[in-house]
Amino acid sequence: MKQNNKIIDFFGNVIKDYQMSPAHISLYVSLFQMWSINEYQTPFHICRKYVMQLSKIKSFATYHKCIKELHEARFIIYSPSFNPHIGSSIEIIDFESENRRKNKILSGQSTVSHKEVCFSVPMLYEVELYFEERDLLFEKAHQFYSLYESKNWKLVNGRPMKCWKSAARNWISKIKNQNQNS
Repeated sequence: MKQNNKIIDFFGNVIKDYQMSPAHISLYVSLFQMWSINEYQTPFHICRKYVMQLSKIKSFATYHKCIKELHEARFIIYSPSFNPHIGSSIEIIDFESENRRKNKILSGQSTVSHKEVCFSVPMLYEVELYFEERDLLFEKAHQFYSLYESKNWKLVNGRPMKCWKSAARNWISKIKNQNQNS
């Protein structure tokens, strides 16, 4: 019964997190189903194709975005495998023990109310998928990635980047304007 409490805890936590979309929920429920099929082994291995079918996610980009964000939001622990015969490793987070751990950490700290932006450098394949969805060549994605990688993902003004997709949209807009002007 403890496993069933995890899905209830997930829904309780996802309500509080406004960044979670129906695709995230569908993916998590599919992962939970895979976990039960694997007799609640921790961690367990998944096949992306099967999980995408189960969660009704059609886009590779959406799948990778959602699984990465579920990992970053600490709903799962995701360890990607680039070997299709092994599959990626997933661990479902126990919210009860996670909340106790957070409370211990918070009780030892003074609370400071400032919003901290956490930027994570995208993987090259994420940038390629993002550009491909916008009908641009991989070459443009590689140029974008190389430029910002060389700048250590900082903007022109030297500030750290908050959202690489926003920078990519600006980059794509400039490319399209240049193509229209030529």
